[in-house]
Amino acid sequence: MTRSFLFGLLTFSLFIFGAPRAAAHVSPTLAVTTRTAVDTVGTTPAVDPTRYTTAQRSADLFARTIVGRLDTLLKDPLFDRSQVGICVYDLTDDRTLYAHGLHQRLRPASNMKVITAVAALDLLGADYRFATTLQASGEPDDSGRVSNVYIRGGMDPLFAHDDLRSIVEELRRHGVRKIVGDVVLDATMKDTATLGRGWCWDDKARPLTPLLYRRGNKLSDNLLRALSQAGITVGGFVRTGVAPTAAPVWLARTHTIDQVLRPMMKESDNLCAESMFFQMAALSRRPYANYRDAVAQMSKLIARWNVSPDEYQIVDGSGLSLYNYLTPELLVLSLRYAYRNGEIYQHLYAALPIMGRDGTLRTRNRNTPAQDNVRAKTGSVEGVSSLSGYALAANGHQLCFSIINQGVRNMAEGRRFQDRVCRALTDGLSTPHIRPDEISEPAPSSVNQPAGEENGPDDSDGD
Repeated sequence: MTRSFLFGLLTFSLFIFGAPRAAAHVSPTLAVTTRTAVDTVGTTPAVDPTRYTTAQRSADLFARTIVGRLDTLLKDPLFDRSQVGICVYDLTDDRTLYAHGLHQRLRPASNMKVITAVAALDLLGADYRFATTLQASGEPDDSGRVSNVYIRGGMDPLFAHDDLRSIVEELRRHGVRKIVGDVVLDATMKDTATLGRGWCWDDKARPLTPLLYRRGNKLSDNLLRALSQAGITVGGFVRTGVAPTAAPVWLARTHTIDQVLRPMMKESDNLCAESMFFQMAALSRRPYANYRDAVAQMSKLIARWNVSPDEYQIVDGSGLSLYNYLTPELLVLSLRYAYRNGEIYQHLYAALPIMGRDGTLRTRNRNTPAQDNVRAKTGSVEGVSSLSGYALAANGHQLCFSIINQGVRNMAEGRRFQDRVCRALTDGLSTPHIRPDEISEPAPSSVNQPAGEENGPDDSDGD
């Protein structure tokens, strides 16, 4: 049966039955969305039958192909004993292609980092910097003595030896030879909880402190050693306290949001994600901000997407907690929001692992159509495997998607399914993309209106 005959048959069916319906399996709450300023999910707009173009028919053929492929994948016996939620959204056409278990509240694992990243880029801005500051009680006297020195922690997960050395060098540059009083470490940026709520006791998690050094809480000992090596003596103690607002800032050591975002997404770095989370908590402008302050900030953004707080639960930024629950819909909404906001998308897209190339996706789907065409965040905790991100489809459209497998005893099972979905989205269609000369335009009177139905190693999550 020739291709021209198949296309002729399709054209005849369009005359008789009208345009194909949109993808099946889609909840009415996540449907085709018009390009308006309103960032909510609405109902399928009516299609003018006189304007049902070749491009639209091509897009509908693609959608039907995707539905068929994913329906087939969902027949896997894996789902006799586990759950899955899937949402695939066509960003180019502004419509949902596929949804299954769209509103199921599932544990996202490190797909939580997608929400954290989008919220941080939106609320903090792409120019935000993670800062650790050096302050002093005043300039040293003629003999190089100063009363107190203050180091205010900003929970910079990348603060390391070079930063500490710069602080000591700045003290010497100011002529400090002796700290008569104390070295005060100001950790008031966040509360004193060093572990996240709902984290397993046997997780190898880094301490959540604003005063990080080489990703741990070893700053005081290393600072004293560095001061001694520089010939600066301390008459008092190294202690925690509060830096006076009047104390002049001598130095700020900073890292950009992109520098933190890259390991957070590429390598699934939990400490970077928690630091991002508590930067948002600090927007509350009060000392000892806690996880509730971060959740409040993120919830304001999510509310703009018309998602009720009853539909999700967030308690950390990394996804380590057993208490996090998200839906595939919410993850897709966040990816769609980023796509529509160019600056957010630019930074997020660059930080996501590239399938078959780098990060936690470096070994997956190599030498397949999905390689290089999928950028997504992986996730895995006990019993959960997830993948959410962007895909360049076979028809040239940009897609975003979310897949959450829950109740999988073997992580490899969930990953295999996700890899198959990615191949289904990126593989060439069994029917090639339609050219204008292959199907003639049907007469307007013969086209019915479509029905319009509406988805570091010990700090990683195991991906």
